[in-house]
Amino acid sequence: MLACLFCLALCINAIASEAATSQLTTLRGDSGNNSDMNFTLFSSLVAFGSFDIGEAVKFTVPKTGWKLQKVRVLGWSGFNESTQMFPADRNIMLEIRDKDLNLLYKFADSQNNYFLSETGPLFGEIEIPAVAVTGDFYVVFYDRGAAPIGTKETDDSGNSFLFKDGQIQPAEVTIVETNETIKFNWLIEAIGK
Repeated sequence: MLACLFCLALCINAIASEAATSQLTTLRGDSGNNSDMNFTLFSSLVAFGSFDIGEAVKFTVPKTGWKLQKVRVLGWSGFNESTQMFPADRNIMLEIRDKDLNLLYKFADSQNNYFLSETGPLFGEIEIPAVAVTGDFYVVFYDRGAAPIGTKETDDSGNSFLFKDGQIQPAEVTIVETNETIKFNWLIEAIGK
């Protein structure tokens, strides 16, 4: 009888845990469909020569009391097919900022813990302590040349930015030779409940 009660308690706990997970809401910063994997990789370090420029996405909380728990970023650490070697560990950084760009949370770790793949880019999931956010907030990812971020070169969604010198700037690059401006939509998702 005691064994049956123990099994019942385990089953109820598993069901409750599954129900809590299923209540997570995923917010997307781009206007496209992530099943459409037509994207390119972008690195602020390569484009601007700086470790201190982040790819930022603005999100709006779906309800009062919502807390950010995970961030997913499409990126890649750069498996070398010719040598069959993974890259050495280098740091990436993630920041959560409120609508006024005040820092709420900061995290740094090796890119290989999230973006290591032999087959190409993948959505790396970074779990964070639950961060209470209200209204608009920003997720800022610093690729630092270690894990270029996925981007769709499409019409501006109005949610993707560059974070440089404490300021939000349009997520765009102007090609000098053609004077063409390319706008980016970073493939970043915010997950919480």
